[in-house]
Amino acid sequence: MSDTNVVAKSNRLVEASYRLSLVEQQMILFAICRAREEQKGLSSKTWLTIDSKAFAAAFNTDPKNAYRQLNEAAATLYDRSITMYDNIGDPRRIETRWIQAKAKIDARGHVQLKFADCVIPYLERLETEFTEYRLEKIGKLSSGYAVRLYELLVQYAKIKSRKFDISDLRKTLGMSELEYQTLDNLKRRVIDVAVAQINAHTDITTSYTQSRTGRTITHLTFAIKLKAKKAPKKDAPVRPAEKAAPTADRETAKKRIMEAKSILTQRDLF
Repeated sequence: MSDTNVVAKSNRLVEASYRLSLVEQQMILFAICRAREEQKGLSSKTWLTIDSKAFAAAFNTDPKNAYRQLNEAAATLYDRSITMYDNIGDPRRIETRWIQAKAKIDARGHVQLKFADCVIPYLERLETEFTEYRLEKIGKLSSGYAVRLYELLVQYAKIKSRKFDISDLRKTLGMSELEYQTLDNLKRRVIDVAVAQINAHTDITTSYTQSRTGRTITHLTFAIKLKAKKAPKKDAPVRPAEKAAPTADRETAKKRIMEAKSILTQRDLF
């Protein structure tokens, strides 16, 4: 896959608190890749076009439903906000929308969007720290939480582990206080599902352990390991019998020709 399908996100954006559906996340990542592929760059003045057929191919979804899913995701994404923090002067809490405009072209199956001004700097390669990964690595993930957890873990792939305060992790994943209130429910419905999908479909494997503060489990520590790259398949060696077969065939043919000549010669003599 070409470098145009590499997603680059500022780590501040990866660490930001937001809750998006799976298709909304896929739409954003796909749009980032298309901006690079078309060499348009990311700008509040630029419409980014998402072709439903190409989107379906990238994320292994049903092409017949992709355009409907994209339109529904664009409608909800238009109302979504994101919370970020910066360290310019006193720490600042920023809330912004993801996109400022959306459009659709029914005849072509295209959905278009424009990112909001405040988000664009975090999507571009403007900072020294960013997370980079290929679109294909998350193409088979079917849980929005799996995509978010993958982004959070792949940042620390070289360090090989990452520790989360559970309450902070919940906020980063965009959960309300009323969702998955017990740790068992959180693990069963969110964490374990995300870990299973990451292990099955991405370029890393992960597992986690729990740690306590006093008697309460307060932290999860994830071990992160890059999968070994698969070596290209080599052609199977040719067995000696296979090499000898053509020679044997030629000898047999030669013998039959000689026999035929002998018979004809004998006929001519009589």
